[in-house]
Amino acid sequence: MSARLNQRGATLPLTILVLALLGVAVAITYARLSSERRTTSDGQAELQAFAVAQSGLSRYLSTLNSGPTMPAASVTVTYNDLPGGTAQVDVRKLRDSTTTLLPAIYVISSRGTNTTAKRYGASTPPAQRTVATLALWTPAPFDLNGAFTSLSGIDKQGTSGSFSGNDNCSATGGNQPAIPGVAVPDAGWTGANSVITGNPNNNPVYLGSGGTGGTAKDQVGIDWAAITAGTTLPPDYTYPTWPTSAQFNNWPVTKVNGNLDLPGDGKGILIVTGDLTLGGSKRWDGLILLGGNLHSNGNNTIAGAVITGLNVKLGINVPVQDVANGNKTFQYDSCNLM
Repeated sequence: MSARLNQRGATLPLTILVLALLGVAVAITYARLSSERRTTSDGQAELQAFAVAQSGLSRYLSTLNSGPTMPAASVTVTYNDLPGGTAQVDVRKLRDSTTTLLPAIYVISSRGTNTTAKRYGASTPPAQRTVATLALWTPAPFDLNGAFTSLSGIDKQGTSGSFSGNDNCSATGGNQPAIPGVAVPDAGWTGANSVITGNPNNNPVYLGSGGTGGTAKDQVGIDWAAITAGTTLPPDYTYPTWPTSAQFNNWPVTKVNGNLDLPGDGKGILIVTGDLTLGGSKRWDGLILLGGNLHSNGNNTIAGAVITGLNVKLGINVPVQDVANGNKTFQYDSCNLM
């Protein structure tokens, strides 16, 4: 056999070897491409899940306001309409606040699940990412001028009852310093000074000239226009919807457009754009903000603070309010204002 015939016999095995090597190379290349595609897909899915988690956190934070009601100790909210997936937001209180203005501490976490990413594997679960932040809730008492502040003035009849600026709060952390029992415009107090306690004692505090053009209204640091519009202190309940006893335990903001004869005892913040009438032995724990005047027809108690005549800040004249005889108690209580 010639040498040339021997070379022809080697062609077939060599071809098979080359084809095998090419097959292995193609398989390796495909495996690498598949792996890189899976890795890229996982990275994109995780990034999208992070964006969903961040969107859920931002959505929840946007629902919070600076109202006086502290968030609950444990809250879970799920958002199913976020671009790219869903987010579960969990809120947990780590530390409560105190009357010494030590803030409450919350941890707010958002777990985002990406539901739109293409996954290259039947067993590959949806991508999830979690983001979290710490949040502080600081009790910020209102800038109170007194336990009972009236921009229209007060005509107190008789010597029964009390207007006390001494803090009635007995919660852990100690009481707040005493405030004036009564704050009114110049010459806006008629009655016995003996019913006033606080700082100063047996005397009202005068805020300046009264009326819509006076200076007293500027000493009351409340944006009454925004409150009546609902942009500040948005109400949880608007009359005639009235909270139940259980709902009052959450210290809600209740708003009344017009006048109100108080239906019963209550808690929280009561906003009345007109006049408020208290009869019998009704009691309110918290803050009362009135556009008009307070008419007390019995042995009533307000433990917190009350501010009346706020419509003066809107350019509306409010007549001097009459506080008649009776064992009425207007008591400053910082615990009921947090």
